[in-house]
Amino acid sequence: MKNVLIVDDEQNFLLSLADMLKDPDNKFEVLTANNGKEAAEIIDSKAVDLVVTDLKMPEMDGFELIAHINNQKPETPVIAMTAYGTTEMESRLMKMGTFQYIEKPIDFTSLLKKINEGLSSGKKGHVSGISLPSFLQLLELDKKTCTLTLSAGGQEGRMYFQQGELIDAHTGDIKGQDAAFELIQWDNTEIEIENVCRHRERTIEAPLGFILIESARMKDEKSMPPEAKKKEAPRAAVEKKSPDISKATEVNVSDIDFATKPPAIKEKEIDPAPLAPQKKSTGEELAELINNEAGVTSHIVIAGDGSVLSQANVIEKDFSAFVALLTGAVLKAKKLLGATGLHHILVGRASGEKLLIITGAKVVAGICISSEANPSTIGAKIRPAILKAQT
Repeated sequence: MKNVLIVDDEQNFLLSLADMLKDPDNKFEVLTANNGKEAAEIIDSKAVDLVVTDLKMPEMDGFELIAHINNQKPETPVIAMTAYGTTEMESRLMKMGTFQYIEKPIDFTSLLKKINEGLSSGKKGHVSGISLPSFLQLLELDKKTCTLTLSAGGQEGRMYFQQGELIDAHTGDIKGQDAAFELIQWDNTEIEIENVCRHRERTIEAPLGFILIESARMKDEKSMPPEAKKKEAPRAAVEKKSPDISKATEVNVSDIDFATKPPAIKEKEIDPAPLAPQKKSTGEELAELINNEAGVTSHIVIAGDGSVLSQANVIEKDFSAFVALLTGAVLKAKKLLGATGLHHILVGRASGEKLLIITGAKVVAGICISSEANPSTIGAKIRPAILKAQT
């Protein structure tokens, strides 16, 4: 029989939840623990097939317990209970790994469904524990202050969080944002957590979302075969410092050069046999819509996981990184200010050209337009399609 371990320091809630989860069909047995320390002892001494844990607990909190599971029993599915969850955060975490969380007050039906799904994934042999990117997003979600010690393949590094924000990192001789990029790209990382931030100085200004996206892109690039790398166009350097959006609604980025690709050489035309019409992808549909607008000089469409769905006349690395960084910074400011109704982000350049960024639930579009074009008009035509886009 499967064992499901429930961990929470509120005794009445714990007993009530355990009683509700008692399975009349004997599919699993419920074990309980009052804190992470008790839970770790149970996990180390007997077979536990899935863990449901609160995050805020004495002795050893949920983050420390998750780190312990990640190091000792990484195949064990984990469901975290938190009072700060959102649908958007759940979507982001699920894209980074199979780790899940459920928001308090607990919806019993939803929790039972997640438990059954977690136990089923284990039967298939999937690794269902939390990944480092998912763990970092959970720290951000719960506004955690801590120091992470990370190790993999004989390497070691540290990341420092203040109130859920990554402020510094280092590994070997690498420090700051570059160290964060390096650490997130490691495989099979062991995580140790200390509930105090051991470093006060802030060297990382970029939002965590941008760092995760850029790290994933860098890792994909490293894994490319040499032949594929040779085919890539030379890339211009882009400063990755988060722009100051607190002083103006329009940011001047004249020092950033969005290099364009040379015109494509037209291939010899052939007369193909008639083919059945194929359904266009999301990227193709959005590209066609965007490119049909007068005044558009280049564009890129990015999915929530950082992959590029469509791009035209841009160096992908430079443009996508800047769009992701600026979007993350503005959305973070929007959240802090409690602002609503964000339709688009507009960035001006000294040349007169403008960068229009339109954010949707699944995709983000960065569109460069000429000085003569009206960004509001273009945004009004394209935004509905961006909001409806599914990746």
